[in-house]
Amino acid sequence: MEKKDSQTATYAPKKPFAMFDGTCPQCRSGNMFKYSSMKISKFDEMHTHCPNCNLRFEVEPGFWYGAMFMSYGFTILLLIVMGFSIFYLFNDPSVMYYIVPITVISILVVPFNFRISRSVYLHLFGFIKYKPELNKKIK
Repeated sequence: MEKKDSQTATYAPKKPFAMFDGTCPQCRSGNMFKYSSMKISKFDEMHTHCPNCNLRFEVEPGFWYGAMFMSYGFTILLLIVMGFSIFYLFNDPSVMYYIVPITVISILVVPFNFRISRSVYLHLFGFIKYKPELNKKIK
């Protein structure tokens, strides 16, 4: 069995980590998004193609409509978790104690929710196979 030189060995994160990081599902090293999620004015700007392997991220016209449903699901999950947390931690407070924190947190997680829903949707429903030979990141 042939050993690879440690400087030429490639590293690819596992699929769940690649989804969370927002990297290309084909090479798992190119970023899907142009800017950091901390850059609030440009959190939604995506590369049309992977900067590493040139995969087109929008695999068909209207592909991202499905990611809207993923985003909706993540938001509902957040609302349910927060509602139960407020109910049990604060012993069923008045309605305003539900509305204000849930609304504020829902707005604050929009960049994360947008990115993670697109990344998860592309990885799970884009039917793109991982090709380790395209990964250019070095250990």
